[in-house]
Amino acid sequence: MIDLVIVNYNSSEFLHDCLASIRCSCNGLKPNVVVTDNGSKDPIEYIRNTYADITIVRNRENIGYSRAINAVLATTDAPYIVLLNPDTIVLTDHFLESITAFMDLHPEVGILGPGVLDPDGGIQGSARSFPRFHSLFFGRRSLLTRIFPQSRLASANILTKDAANTEPIEVDWVSGACMVIRRRALQQVGMMDDRFFMYWEDVDWCKRMWDKGWKVMYWPGVKIMHHVGGSSESRVLRSVIEFHKSALLYFNKHIRKYRGLLLPPIYAAISLRFVGILMLQFIKRMFFHFRQKPDTTDKTARTWLYRACIKNEFVNGPDNELLRNKTKRAKQDSLTPSARPGSHQLRN
Repeated sequence: MIDLVIVNYNSSEFLHDCLASIRCSCNGLKPNVVVTDNGSKDPIEYIRNTYADITIVRNRENIGYSRAINAVLATTDAPYIVLLNPDTIVLTDHFLESITAFMDLHPEVGILGPGVLDPDGGIQGSARSFPRFHSLFFGRRSLLTRIFPQSRLASANILTKDAANTEPIEVDWVSGACMVIRRRALQQVGMMDDRFFMYWEDVDWCKRMWDKGWKVMYWPGVKIMHHVGGSSESRVLRSVIEFHKSALLYFNKHIRKYRGLLLPPIYAAISLRFVGILMLQFIKRMFFHFRQKPDTTDKTARTWLYRACIKNEFVNGPDNELLRNKTKRAKQDSLTPSARPGSHQLRN
């Protein structure tokens, strides 16, 4: 048995496709799927009608990612837990069977992360080394990374490039977009630190796993697709603030030696990065205000086609027609006037 937990916040369109991909990739294995909704404003009840076999927990307000996860973990007991973002799509057939078999064969692994792809098939840097001082200036969305994307510092802590084909490797931490957790390791290490409202909780959890003697591994032999920011794009300012608050918390928590010497420049660097990101977001909004809003529907259509290519054919079963229709209608739906940036606007 597997507990599969998804925290949703104003991402019902993404969530619908995520659940469809899970159903298609299960191949008979039925996980205990729990969707915990953090006070979303967009409708989610139709999800319950479409997927009657899942559990939906409604929180009255946004209690944060870690608290929402911990509340579910406290009420479940399967030996393996899969955390999945709502803006992901499972690409690999027999996904759950594969990851449970891997964990069975590697009892020393506390957390496992799959290969994570962009909508266009590019590899995301979802497996990394623990953040260092330069990571604050060359993060995934930092200004310097955008100016110097080919810089060695920009990719210094990204470990996905070290993985050969489908071979698993040990890494410091894996992205919370999708991670598999061994219940026994969870019981020893403890739940997520709910002081992390959102962001950095995955880094912190993996650090604590290593501290307790559990390994963290990245296995690109199984894959998902992730719309980066799909769950947080509706509130960009809040996301930027929470990211940097969590960064401060992480370094304050884990730097134990020379704190008086190291923390002041780290705090200054995080503050400088925060200002830079805000400036970048302001410029981007001003720029796109005078241009036609970008559309990502075509990328989503290619994602479903890519999934079909991985399996060599569309899955046989009740979702066969769903996948075909989404692919056929993707380009047509992209003309919908209400399409917002980052939304694939795939109708149900």
